[in-house]
Amino acid sequence: MTDRERVTDYNPVATASEKIHKRLPRRPSHSGRTPRNDSERYLFDLKWDDEQLFPEVLYPDADFLFRRMNEATLEMVDPHPNEVILDVGCGRAIDGVEFVRKGAVVIGLEPSLVMINHARNYISENGANISLVRGIGENLPFRARSVDKVVCKGALDHFPEPAVVIEQIAEILRPEGMAIIAIANFDSLGFMLARAIWRLRKIFGFKSPEGRMTWEIPEDHIYKFDYSSLKRLVGKYLKVEQVSGVSLLFGLPWWGIFLAKLPGNMSLFILRALDKVGRHLPRLSDIVIIKCTPK
Repeated sequence: MTDRERVTDYNPVATASEKIHKRLPRRPSHSGRTPRNDSERYLFDLKWDDEQLFPEVLYPDADFLFRRMNEATLEMVDPHPNEVILDVGCGRAIDGVEFVRKGAVVIGLEPSLVMINHARNYISENGANISLVRGIGENLPFRARSVDKVVCKGALDHFPEPAVVIEQIAEILRPEGMAIIAIANFDSLGFMLARAIWRLRKIFGFKSPEGRMTWEIPEDHIYKFDYSSLKRLVGKYLKVEQVSGVSLLFGLPWWGIFLAKLPGNMSLFILRALDKVGRHLPRLSDIVIIKCTPK
């Protein structure tokens, strides 16, 4: 077997899911083409490691974005004692540990064996009690109406069939349950301005930089999400109760460098002020967080 192995066999695409799925922009594969068939599409990277996500230099805007995304997700989840919370694509279980500290019963679901090992270490270091399940979002191994809350933060665009993931989440939620989905907005104001700036630079003959630009979809993302596509997808299976944005202007060229040259308290003041604006403008914000309940 290669590094990309099949986790489980399932029949993931219902007719309704397929209609939505076709509206989502799919990211081309490394070879420059989309998967030809289900055999290629339903492969999962069981050795995926988030170490690749950490840049050598973390500018103030990126540092603020990551921290604020964690805080905003925790605020919207609002864990309560003895609630059963499922974290789909739990990664290192950093969020799960915070939920446990609030008294919740947490289950982390993750396909990558590497990330499960990272999660075990983090859970042990923090003295938390979290159940880890190796599995995929398209085939949640839980009974119907058995979970109080489901969290999926920064993972939905990694799944081959995000519509099926949302459908599965809707099935396992209790009638009074809640789902919280957080995802990067690739049509944010910062990214739109950045694309426009680089188009102008190209027109005036400036050489394009090497490597992937911040606003370009990473290789490990299958889909490009934005405010509209996420809301449309989620709304098919769940009732959208609240949509909030996190941060503003991340990805704007030279923005992080500019903030780094300012005194730390001034940089933080600017980022917090923009975040307050972004909360009310999720269509333009860097991160979109949706809170949903069963229909």
